[in-house]
Amino acid sequence: MNSADTVKHSAAISSDGSLKGVSKPESGLVSVIIPCYNQAHFLDEAIESVLAQTYSNREIIVVDDGSTDNTATVARCHSPVGYIYQENAGPSAARNTGVKESRGEYLVFLDADDRLLPEALEIGVGCLRQHPECAFASGFCRLIVADGSLLGKPEQPSIARDYYLEFLRRNYIWCPGSVIYQRSIFEIVKGFDTSLGRCEDYDLFLRITKDHPIFCHNQFVADYRLHNSSRSADQASMLQDTLSALDAQWDFVKGNKRSAEDEILEIAAANLPRDSTIAVATAGKSELLKLGGRRAWHFPQASTNDRGRLFQQGAEGSVDVPWIEAGMRYEFRLFGGAKHSKELAAISVIAVPEPESPINATRPQTDQACLIAEPNPVPAPNRFGRTTITWKTGDGSEGRIYLSHGGSYDSRNPRNSDEAISHLEAIRARGAQYLLLPATAFWWLDYYQQFREHLEARYPVVVRDERTCIIFDLR
Repeated sequence: MNSADTVKHSAAISSDGSLKGVSKPESGLVSVIIPCYNQAHFLDEAIESVLAQTYSNREIIVVDDGSTDNTATVARCHSPVGYIYQENAGPSAARNTGVKESRGEYLVFLDADDRLLPEALEIGVGCLRQHPECAFASGFCRLIVADGSLLGKPEQPSIARDYYLEFLRRNYIWCPGSVIYQRSIFEIVKGFDTSLGRCEDYDLFLRITKDHPIFCHNQFVADYRLHNSSRSADQASMLQDTLSALDAQWDFVKGNKRSAEDEILEIAAANLPRDSTIAVATAGKSELLKLGGRRAWHFPQASTNDRGRLFQQGAEGSVDVPWIEAGMRYEFRLFGGAKHSKELAAISVIAVPEPESPINATRPQTDQACLIAEPNPVPAPNRFGRTTITWKTGDGSEGRIYLSHGGSYDSRNPRNSDEAISHLEAIRARGAQYLLLPATAFWWLDYYQQFREHLEARYPVVVRDERTCIIFDLR
């Protein structure tokens, strides 16, 4: 983006400033979006803090929300900075505008009066690469006063689980700039709510964490400035918008709203055979593999030859398994022979909420290998059920049982369409009959254009629900 040009906001932004559509992310790029309304006297510090980052693969976009001061002049003094002007519409709309003009796989929203610490982006990207299933990673902030002097490093809540419940109690993230988002999840939840004048970040945290995991790394990554002209200084408005954000969660908390996983399960149950094998673009999220006992694999796979984790070993034995989860399919495989290289037996175990007629387990002769689960299917009326796995190699040699559910997820984005197509055809050759792209993975179709053309030219669409998922028939 040329900093010398003023960019009017995209037609993909609706008239009220809300976010629409899906962007094409550039792998590894962090888009730092700085909304600014009459904060030119702080803006230079914010920009300089991004330019000083140890992580260099980033872009800076300043969105001037109708300022009457010299915001444009300050932004244009920095050649790497993109500048966008829009009529005053509020910080939520300004941030959404910045997203639509950005290219990054990751997003950071830095208020014009705050600063990033030098390693903020490096820490954030590292966390999301280590935890690709997480929607965002957050850290701590230092407090500074109006002139930029350090006030202190106060103790802040360190949350390790139940993030949504903790957010219902309070907003424990103090500074918006201390958060780095996966762009794909940000777009799925449709960005910031433009009806909120304050607490728009709190509302976004609630909407994300009710359906997606997050990660808190507890390192200091931002400076949060305290001054009289800050929006948070208006406590009455802050309280009103906080209550609005909480009120928006009421139906979900009461249980009247289904999760995205529930809707995908319903679509799969209505359209895919019970014995089908489905490749699911999960982004590492195992919840998306719960397809009513259908065989579901992570897509893309890190290795098509991965046996899974070692479950048990020995010539024969029996073990109680109390953690079979409803809706999941577990693959148990028994290997023996020289260096345990020969597959002797395999079995799929599924759990169902309601009891079903069990699969009759045939006891083999003493010299035959066997691998049995009783019962199977496993009744799991309270989410988890119990079964017993029994095995025997048949010849007295040591056997090894490996367990897999979904295979090994490859968290690296394909470098190009050729690599994406290679992942697809490899999992199809292994036996996948369908490809399911949840809404969180629609960016594949935009970013990998030749992959999209390959899919649409060869494999018919079974379901196309732009809000939930697209399913292709790979048979």
